[in-house]
Amino acid sequence: MKVLKYVITGIMAFGFIANPIVLNAAQSEEIANACRQAEFDAQRDVNGTLWLGAGCLFGLLGVGAAYIFEPSPPASRLLGKSPEYVASYTDCYKAAAKKIQTNNAIKGCVISGVLYIAWYVVWMLIGIASTSAAY
Repeated sequence: MKVLKYVITGIMAFGFIANPIVLNAAQSEEIANACRQAEFDAQRDVNGTLWLGAGCLFGLLGVGAAYIFEPSPPASRLLGKSPEYVASYTDCYKAAAKKIQTNNAIKGCVISGVLYIAWYVVWMLIGIASTSAAY
Protein backbone atom coordinates (compact mmCIF):
# COMPACT_ATOMS: atom_id res chain seq x y z
CA MET A 1 0.00 0.00 0.00
CA LYS A 2 2.89 2.32 0.81
CA VAL A 3 4.47 1.64 -2.59
CA LEU A 4 1.21 2.48 -4.35
CA LYS A 5 1.14 5.79 -2.49
CA TYR A 6 4.62 6.64 -3.78
CA VAL A 7 3.73 5.60 -7.32
CA ILE A 8 0.60 7.76 -7.34
CA THR A 9 2.53 10.67 -5.83
CA GLY A 10 5.24 10.27 -8.49
CA ILE A 11 2.68 10.18 -11.30
CA MET A 12 0.98 13.29 -9.97
CA ALA A 13 4.31 15.11 -9.61
CA PHE A 14 5.26 14.14 -13.14
CA GLY A 15 1.87 15.40 -14.35
CA PHE A 16 2.42 18.77 -12.70
CA ILE A 17 5.90 19.02 -14.16
CA ALA A 18 4.92 17.86 -17.66
CA ASN A 19 1.78 20.01 -17.94
CA PRO A 20 3.60 23.31 -18.69
CA ILE A 21 5.83 21.52 -21.16
CA VAL A 22 2.84 20.14 -23.06
CA LEU A 23 1.09 23.52 -23.01
CA ASN A 24 4.27 25.25 -24.15
CA ALA A 25 4.61 22.79 -27.04
CA ALA A 26 1.05 23.52 -28.14
CA GLN A 27 1.69 27.25 -27.89
CA SER A 28 4.93 26.89 -29.89
CA GLU A 29 3.05 25.04 -32.60
CA GLU A 30 0.42 27.79 -32.70
CA ILE A 31 3.15 30.42 -33.06
CA ALA A 32 4.86 28.42 -35.82
CA ASN A 33 1.54 28.12 -37.67
CA ALA A 34 0.98 31.86 -37.26
CA CYS A 35 4.40 32.57 -38.75
CA ARG A 36 3.82 30.25 -41.72
CA GLN A 37 0.42 31.80 -42.37
CA ALA A 38 1.87 35.31 -42.11
CA GLU A 39 4.59 34.54 -44.66
CA PHE A 40 2.02 33.08 -47.04
CA ASP A 41 -0.25 36.09 -46.61
CA ALA A 42 2.64 38.51 -47.12
CA GLN A 43 3.55 36.83 -50.41
CA ARG A 44 -0.06 37.14 -51.51
CA ASP A 45 -0.52 40.76 -50.35
CA VAL A 46 2.73 42.50 -51.31
CA ASN A 47 2.82 43.94 -54.82
CA GLY A 48 6.22 42.80 -56.03
CA THR A 49 5.85 44.54 -59.38
CA LEU A 50 5.36 47.88 -57.66
CA TRP A 51 8.61 47.49 -55.73
CA LEU A 52 10.44 46.22 -58.81
CA GLY A 53 9.32 49.39 -60.60
CA ALA A 54 10.33 51.55 -57.62
CA GLY A 55 13.79 50.01 -57.70
CA CYS A 56 13.99 50.48 -61.46
CA LEU A 57 12.82 54.09 -61.50
CA PHE A 58 14.29 55.43 -58.26
CA GLY A 59 17.35 53.20 -57.84
CA LEU A 60 18.76 53.22 -54.33
CA LEU A 61 15.97 55.51 -53.13
CA GLY A 62 13.48 52.83 -54.13
CA VAL A 63 15.49 50.20 -52.27
CA GLY A 64 15.64 52.46 -49.22
CA ALA A 65 11.90 53.06 -49.33
CA ALA A 66 11.27 49.31 -49.60
CA TYR A 67 13.47 48.73 -46.56
CA ILE A 68 11.93 51.50 -44.45
CA PHE A 69 8.25 50.90 -45.28
CA GLU A 70 6.76 48.06 -43.17
CA PRO A 71 3.24 47.07 -44.15
CA SER A 72 0.93 45.93 -41.38
CA PRO A 73 -1.37 42.95 -41.77
CA PRO A 74 -5.10 43.60 -42.06
CA ALA A 75 -6.71 43.61 -38.62
CA SER A 76 -9.55 41.40 -39.84
CA ARG A 77 -7.18 38.43 -40.02
CA LEU A 78 -6.33 38.75 -36.35
CA LEU A 79 -9.80 38.96 -34.84
CA GLY A 80 -10.44 36.37 -32.16
CA LYS A 81 -6.82 35.22 -31.98
CA SER A 82 -4.69 34.98 -28.86
CA PRO A 83 -2.25 37.81 -28.04
CA GLU A 84 0.70 35.50 -28.68
CA TYR A 85 -0.70 34.56 -32.09
CA VAL A 86 -1.29 38.23 -32.98
CA ALA A 87 2.23 39.23 -31.92
CA SER A 88 3.87 36.37 -33.79
CA TYR A 89 1.73 36.84 -36.91
CA THR A 90 2.37 40.59 -37.00
CA ASP A 91 6.14 40.24 -36.54
CA CYS A 92 6.45 37.50 -39.16
CA TYR A 93 4.18 39.36 -41.60
CA LYS A 94 6.21 42.56 -41.35
CA ALA A 95 9.51 40.71 -41.75
CA ALA A 96 8.31 38.66 -44.74
CA ALA A 97 6.72 41.66 -46.46
CA LYS A 98 9.83 43.77 -45.91
CA LYS A 99 12.01 41.00 -47.35
CA ILE A 100 9.81 40.66 -50.45
CA GLN A 101 9.70 44.42 -50.99
CA THR A 102 13.44 44.85 -50.54
CA ASN A 103 14.37 41.91 -52.78
CA ASN A 104 12.12 43.15 -55.58
CA ALA A 105 13.43 46.71 -55.27
CA ILE A 106 17.02 45.41 -55.43
CA LYS A 107 16.13 43.39 -58.54
CA GLY A 108 14.67 46.52 -60.12
CA CYS A 109 17.75 48.55 -59.22
CA VAL A 110 20.04 45.90 -60.75
CA ILE A 111 17.92 45.72 -63.91
CA SER A 112 18.03 49.50 -64.19
CA GLY A 113 21.81 49.50 -63.74
CA VAL A 114 22.32 46.80 -66.36
CA LEU A 115 20.08 48.64 -68.84
CA TYR A 116 21.93 51.89 -68.18
CA ILE A 117 25.31 50.25 -68.79
CA ALA A 118 24.02 48.56 -71.96
CA TRP A 119 22.62 51.89 -73.17
CA TYR A 120 25.96 53.59 -72.47
CA VAL A 121 27.93 50.87 -74.30
CA VAL A 122 25.64 51.07 -77.33
CA TRP A 123 26.03 54.84 -77.54
CA MET A 124 29.79 54.56 -77.10
CA LEU A 125 29.94 52.04 -79.94
CA ILE A 126 27.78 54.30 -82.13
CA GLY A 127 30.04 57.23 -81.28
CA ILE A 128 33.18 55.24 -82.13
CA ALA A 129 31.66 54.00 -85.39
CA SER A 130 30.60 57.50 -86.48
CA THR A 131 33.98 58.97 -85.55
CA SER A 132 35.94 56.32 -87.47
CA ALA A 133 33.66 56.68 -90.52
CA ALA A 134 34.44 60.40 -90.71
CA TYR A 135 38.15 59.79 -91.26
